[in-house]
Amino acid sequence: MGTAGVHERGLATARPPDEALVRWRAISSAQPTQTEGSSPLHAPPPEPDTRFGPRLRRLVREGGARAIAFRLVRFRLRQAEEALRVLEGGRTAPPWDETRARQHLHQIVGHRAARLVEVRQPLVLVSQVQRSGGTLLSQLFDHHPQLHAHPHELHTGHPNKEAWPALDLARPSEWFHTLYERPAKRSFNEGYRKLVSLKAAAEDEGDAFPFVFPPSAQKMLFDLCVEQWSPSSSREVFDCYMTSYFNAWLDNRNLYEGDKRWITAFAARLSHHPASVDGFFDTYPDGRLVSIIRDPRSWYLSARGYRDIDPSERRERDYGTIEAATALWVESSEAMLAARERYGDRFRAVVFEDLLTEPEATMRSLASYLGIDYDPILIRPTFNGLPIKADSSFAVTGHGVSSEPLTRWRSKLEPEEIAYVEEHALPLYERVVEVAR
Repeated sequence: MGTAGVHERGLATARPPDEALVRWRAISSAQPTQTEGSSPLHAPPPEPDTRFGPRLRRLVREGGARAIAFRLVRFRLRQAEEALRVLEGGRTAPPWDETRARQHLHQIVGHRAARLVEVRQPLVLVSQVQRSGGTLLSQLFDHHPQLHAHPHELHTGHPNKEAWPALDLARPSEWFHTLYERPAKRSFNEGYRKLVSLKAAAEDEGDAFPFVFPPSAQKMLFDLCVEQWSPSSSREVFDCYMTSYFNAWLDNRNLYEGDKRWITAFAARLSHHPASVDGFFDTYPDGRLVSIIRDPRSWYLSARGYRDIDPSERRERDYGTIEAATALWVESSEAMLAARERYGDRFRAVVFEDLLTEPEATMRSLASYLGIDYDPILIRPTFNGLPIKADSSFAVTGHGVSSEPLTRWRSKLEPEEIAYVEEHALPLYERVVEVAR
């Protein structure tokens, strides 16, 4: 399938209809009720100005949705100021007072809603077993002007991240709860980092990146999109979710740039499950699945290190023995062959070794496959446009793409380990490489 059917939306601006703006007013006017012994600052605000209805209708006639949104923000601010004057005996709190935090959040969301960038593009999903280069590829896609690059591993799966979510279209109240990604809140609180252990994170605090993403802002924007667009399919629900996600990411440096063609995201192991891949293509029939194949010997060394420096019950189960680890790699590789057979050109395999030794040629080929322009940013790993180090099981001293992981196994693995992996995995690796190239 070519790229002719791909959405080509650039600086798309949503124009909310009357109903969505009324919904916004209802959301933003909600306040906690006062309880006995609580501060008067938490009391409900005075009743809204009854003249707002005629004012809204006049604005619809004169200025359109964008003017309404901006004036609506100012109207809500005036209401909040009046409430504060009443509650504080006529004294208005200064703009920086902490009691205005809720008001400021609604103001921020109001500005985003007034110039909402619709994120309805198809999804390029990168998926295969961990330690194969999925994080690297997602960081190479980052900040390309024609891509909305999801910044961390995609966690919209339900009931776990490897399962494509089955949305009940008759229960819209459950949609956001099903899709919400908890790692986004952690990154908002602690900064973004993609390192394999807390120990490594403590030793490398310089690679924690700011991620200004208030979860409540995403929920408000999601509700507005649902109110405006009335989704009737899983794809339309995902359009609302992706729109709310990228617009709630307040320091997203790439939101308004370029003519966006795709969303890109990495979801480890989702590709192992045929039902999940079918669910992905049911939701995104115009989407693409990209999987990275890595030499099983270098992969096993990385997976073993991943287990050792940050042990967990699951990692011990998956990588605790060479037999278990090799079986997992085989499962991932066989899933690539099955995807190629079932989905044809909607699937693309990439060789990890090519990505590290010939990054420009490899990324030029991927850019051509996706119908986007080649840009030098495609060979520089970044997070939100800022250089980022590799997510390695071993010490990393610099930024950029390095070929060092490709040969490390020669000196780190025991001869019997090499022999086992070569016997049980190397022939399959050669078959997948042939398909990829």
